[in-house]
Amino acid sequence: MATKQLEKEVLKALQCIKNGENFIIEGGAGSGKTYSLISLINTLTEELPNIRIVCITYTNNAVAEILSRIENENLRVSTIHEFIWSLIGKYQDEIKNILTELINDEGEKSFKKPKDYGEELIYKDYFKEFYVDYDEYYSVTPNDKNVVKISHDHIITIAEKMFEKYKKMADILKDSADCIFVDEYQDTSPLVADILLKHLKQSSKKNVIGFFGDSMQAIYDNGVGDLTQYRLTKIVKKQNRRNPRVVIEVANKFRDDGIEQIPSEDINAPNMENGTIRAGSIKFLYGNETDDFISIKKKAIFDFWDFSNGKQTKELRLTHKYNAEMAGFKDLYDLYNADLITTLISKIKGKIDKGGLDNDKTLGELALEEKPIFNREDLLDQINRDDTYQSVYRILADMSWVEAYAKCRVTKESLMSYKLNGMSGKYEANSYRDRILRRLDILEEIIELYEDDKFNEFLRITKFSIRNREDKICLKQAIDYLVKEDDKTIEEVLSFAEEKGLLDEDDLFSDYILNAGFYLWERIKRITFKQYRKSILYLKEFSPICTQHSVKGSEYDNVLLILESNWNKYDFNTLFGKGSPNPTVQKRTKKLFYVCITRAKRNLIIYLPTQDSEILGKAKEFFGEENVLPVSSIS
Repeated sequence: MATKQLEKEVLKALQCIKNGENFIIEGGAGSGKTYSLISLINTLTEELPNIRIVCITYTNNAVAEILSRIENENLRVSTIHEFIWSLIGKYQDEIKNILTELINDEGEKSFKKPKDYGEELIYKDYFKEFYVDYDEYYSVTPNDKNVVKISHDHIITIAEKMFEKYKKMADILKDSADCIFVDEYQDTSPLVADILLKHLKQSSKKNVIGFFGDSMQAIYDNGVGDLTQYRLTKIVKKQNRRNPRVVIEVANKFRDDGIEQIPSEDINAPNMENGTIRAGSIKFLYGNETDDFISIKKKAIFDFWDFSNGKQTKELRLTHKYNAEMAGFKDLYDLYNADLITTLISKIKGKIDKGGLDNDKTLGELALEEKPIFNREDLLDQINRDDTYQSVYRILADMSWVEAYAKCRVTKESLMSYKLNGMSGKYEANSYRDRILRRLDILEEIIELYEDDKFNEFLRITKFSIRNREDKICLKQAIDYLVKEDDKTIEEVLSFAEEKGLLDEDDLFSDYILNAGFYLWERIKRITFKQYRKSILYLKEFSPICTQHSVKGSEYDNVLLILESNWNKYDFNTLFGKGSPNPTVQKRTKKLFYVCITRAKRNLIIYLPTQDSEILGKAKEFFGEENVLPVSSIS
């Protein structure tokens, strides 16, 4: 790549590297920060073929994107957690020393002792015979392979303590990398920033740390947010290559860091048409809490929006709860997040743990005996009134507390634990996903492979055998039955798939639904298979509905942003001078709003259920009086 073709921001970064200065490239939404990162790496590779570069980023997706655009055997790209573990994982004795210190530190509440450990302090050599590994969950109780596990969050805490205590760690890291680049720095833990900018500074060896990101897009509370305290050389990217003019103008009003974006000067930028920037459109709609949003989306203002195409049009809501209802899997979502019987059991368990109840009784006896602990919720009455719960509760109520508790395991995180693996390019379940959902996932993969004509892969994961034309006809009929959008239950579908030979029998699944998954199966088997499939569409982001947090880094032609203000962490009324007086809530809300509106490549519509004249007055200042409209006025 010739130097004259480089962006001026990349040229400044190159100069920083030559001067041995740590730097930060800061740019708003759509400014092409990742493009600059890749351009910088490619240029360094051409000019200095032996330079060793480490690039760390937030997600597997981002790792895959960067690797696909760069060829360099001296470049290492990984997620932050993989990078950290690669630094510390081999130093098992040091990890164990730090882990022991943290568990014994009363101020570190997240580092819990192994189960059933009776002594006040973990003794120094407790972990000596065990291997420490990392996973998505923390469990320092050794398993049958003598392995204890620390979670993603625990890794970073341990690593920072190791760099602080063992000064040689900084020399080792500097020896392995001439440059370390951090993409989406604002989402990085403050502890990672301390490792790179405080602990490495104490080493006499030289390397350069470069950060790429946008403090206005720091929407996660555990991220560093900004790096002002470290006094890095700051390089600002002002051009916007994504958004139409009206979105750029509005978004600038919500930045509070002095950066004012301008349209890209590149005539080939995505937001340019016929040599000029796309104008775009913004509308701010307002109405009442009781408005029927399904009816609103049928109004003329949405005539050219394709709400069936989740890659082109997105409806952004704050939480999975509302989204699940709109996306068509409310019952399934409620089972994992708002189930009455598991809530009842959780409350009883809390009382038992505090010594307030005798667990040598049946679940039914405990529920009746301590009914007052449920206060106004009156869970038992709700359960007894609801047909969804009655039959299974009668079975559980007669069980001993110990047995009932063992059979009612519902992991809240399980339903949403199905994400894209950036390295494999496939959607996969993680360790939280329960065995019932995993069995449904296998069936879903079978259906998808058949529909995509990937018959070799299809035959590898299914029991079904194709010997003649009649088998092909039977297979087609079976798949047609499964994908038909009717009210078949999950139980009916799994039984059918086993009967037709699409799914192998699974003894572990059979054991699970009789024991630890008994209650979950009794509830989920009555839910429609259609709801499960809609949850998969949602998790794969094929659904036009998604959370406001999940769209960071994405872009769509049309964005409908629903502002809901009845949450303790967010209050969208604060954008318009009303609502929560809490500065943290105000700042958090503004950043999330900024991220959401800057996803739009063409059209942006914002909806807020309000009639407050002060809010509407402020909205007219932001969006223009002609663009602030009551829903009732739209045909």
